[in-house]
Amino acid sequence: MQLGRPTVLIIHDDGDVLDLMTRLFEASGFEVVTAVTGFRAQSHLEGERLIDIVVAPWDVAHPVGGDVYRWSLQKRYDLRDQFVFIASEVPSEFDRLVAGRCLAVMMARPGDIVRVALAAVKRRAALEAARDAAVAELDGGKPSLLLAEDEPVLLMVMADLLGDTGYSVTRVESGHGAIAQLEHDDFDAIVTDWHMDDGSGADIYRWVREYKPWLAERVVFLSSEEGDDAGTVAPGRPMFRKGQDSHALTTVLHEIIRQVRGERTAG
Repeated sequence: MQLGRPTVLIIHDDGDVLDLMTRLFEASGFEVVTAVTGFRAQSHLEGERLIDIVVAPWDVAHPVGGDVYRWSLQKRYDLRDQFVFIASEVPSEFDRLVAGRCLAVMMARPGDIVRVALAAVKRRAALEAARDAAVAELDGGKPSLLLAEDEPVLLMVMADLLGDTGYSVTRVESGHGAIAQLEHDDFDAIVTDWHMDDGSGADIYRWVREYKPWLAERVVFLSSEEGDDAGTVAPGRPMFRKGQDSHALTTVLHEIIRQVRGERTAG
């Protein structure tokens, strides 16, 4: 999180609402960035300017908030719990997708939107400070990572990449091999191919959810096919295309490690 005034991205296609929310957030000490479309919002989130909180409508009349949130789970996973949704009626898929990380507030009480956003920013700052302290305290040991990939060359390349990034990598060539490892060991992070013949990424995730649910938030998926979506089996978990955007992958893994080590210290 950046120092100084927090920055909010406000998304809405109604100019009057956008103007009202802008004035309220500026009066509460926020820097404000606005967008009238999901595409423009994604451009802001991909830019160099740091965004601390996103406010967007999400209901039957305004699905843009849900669209941007789904996109963020793939591209800006670090913001997954930094959304506040404006909703006249919460959409049916809301609870499944946000998994308790975000709140929906009615536009009839705009002051509540600002208060919820400010609370989310403060909570994020406190968590990051605690996790950074935990990482510094435990810095002597490399975080452990389980990598499941059934293409031997890619398994070797990915293991080398993640090893160079600072992880202690355990390699397995199948989903069932990953499950066998997980029966005996916990890992700080789990990276798995979505499509494997001998046990898929979905099989791994279902096993984790049943037998070691505390590891579910540590799973990241890889896929070689456009359009693959883990949303049905593993809602809220990130999926990355193989061979693309390794920086985004390592960023997500860093955030997972911060959470794991923060929780470990807190416990």
